[in-house]
Amino acid sequence: MLFDDDIEFCASLVKESDPLRFRSIMAAPEKLRSYYFVIFALNVEVSRAPYLTKEPLIADIRLQWWLDVLDEIIGEKTVRKHAVATPLSKCIDKSQAKELKKFVLARKWDIHSNEFDSLTELNNYLYETTGILFQVAAGRNVMTKDEYFHDACMAIALANYLAATPELKRAGKLPFAGLSPIEIGDQCRIAMTNLKTAKSHMENFTERERWVLFTGWKSEKILTKIFRNPKNLESIVSQLEKQRMTFTFVWKAILKTF
Repeated sequence: MLFDDDIEFCASLVKESDPLRFRSIMAAPEKLRSYYFVIFALNVEVSRAPYLTKEPLIADIRLQWWLDVLDEIIGEKTVRKHAVATPLSKCIDKSQAKELKKFVLARKWDIHSNEFDSLTELNNYLYETTGILFQVAAGRNVMTKDEYFHDACMAIALANYLAATPELKRAGKLPFAGLSPIEIGDQCRIAMTNLKTAKSHMENFTERERWVLFTGWKSEKILTKIFRNPKNLESIVSQLEKQRMTFTFVWKAILKTF
């Protein structure tokens, strides 16, 4: 995919709104960056839609706009001109667009709900908002799930969600309502184990899959820290936000790992 004006816009959007992921993408081979910038620019657009307004109806309309874009791709219609939608239509197929509709619909929780009713509901949300996105970014056939890739995605999704906890609370959400610190720690332990197992099977991942997972290079540290002291989750997140962890970043980039 050519690095045209639309791709440049996507890159600038990710750089401004998701600087850590931008940094990760820039470490990837140049041939892969355009795809990542487009997919993660979509993530920025969709994930922030529920928070740009206090009016639920307007937020729903914003998400519906993206559902309509995906329907145009599925129906092989002319896709509306837009700096993210246009390149998106060039780098995903119909089956991926269908999966991305689940990704968009999952964000309705951010508009209409404050807490999850169960751990299963939370895990479904993490898969639909991160797992699907990573599969598409990796160019995977979304109809066939690889256990290790899936588990790595879910671990990264949990780490990202934990890191977002303070911000979610400021937005009036209750990220882990009903879960005790012990249960949160247990979820971190499971995720850490799955991440370690996935890393031991890296030889099975394509180059594109490995670099997508690399965008979660900070996940292991987040999960480990919170597992050890889940009662101080927000304090730990605050401390980690201040740490650039440059050595860890460079070392994992050299190893092409996560």
